[in-house]
Amino acid sequence: MFSSRKSDDSVCYSGSYKSWSDAKSASKGYNQQNIFDKKIASLERILSNEKKCERDTILYDHYQYSLPTILGINFASNRYDETISVLDYGGGLASSFFRNLKVLEKYNLNWTIVEQEQLVTAGREKLANFNQISFLNIFEFNNFHKQLHFDVVLLGSSIQFFENPSTVIAKLNKTCVKSIVVEQTPFVEHGPSKITVQNIKQPIYESSYPVWHFNEMEFHSWISPTFEEEYRFVNPHIKNNCQGFSSVLVDLVFVKKRN
Repeated sequence: MFSSRKSDDSVCYSGSYKSWSDAKSASKGYNQQNIFDKKIASLERILSNEKKCERDTILYDHYQYSLPTILGINFASNRYDETISVLDYGGGLASSFFRNLKVLEKYNLNWTIVEQEQLVTAGREKLANFNQISFLNIFEFNNFHKQLHFDVVLLGSSIQFFENPSTVIAKLNKTCVKSIVVEQTPFVEHGPSKITVQNIKQPIYESSYPVWHFNEMEFHSWISPTFEEEYRFVNPHIKNNCQGFSSVLVDLVFVKKRN
């Protein structure tokens, strides 16, 4: 077992694995009842105003602002009075929305979250009073993504958990998109993309699931050449030491080039 350099030791990695199916066989998976229950409990405490927001089900008394998310929305906006459509792919129960709420209130936003069916059902029920938030399950998105309009794509530490990330990104490279935000995503320091199992422990929750550590050049090749990188930040506090390689967490913001 090789651990991330984190003060709480709640996340570590095992492997690497030759294939996604091998890593999946060696992990519990994301679709577990304990994860769902904790996400619901965290959301309810936010909606009752006990806490401001959560990240990975860990609750906070103060907003945990994301500079990449705010930059991506700002780059997409010419005026504060225009509506900006955000597609939050793998956005849970609006975690990024609530983490940045005080800033986002200054914008006119439509915020669409693409998630698993169980989370979509819960989100539609729990967040029905938030008119700017809507949910799509992955089946709905795959069937209707060509008809959808969105200005900002948010990949908030999510794209690494999909088996075929390049296929997901291909569906998000739409002409209407003005910016793409990639937040806290693992990139190898050297060499090709790798697959490991990410092991999660308390105080988050107990689970494990496959995860990519991307080669950054390969990842950039999946982004349409109509975009350019406007922001890049490497988390200085975390280095993932894995079997035979290491990775770091990177924030990226891509912006549509001006004609």
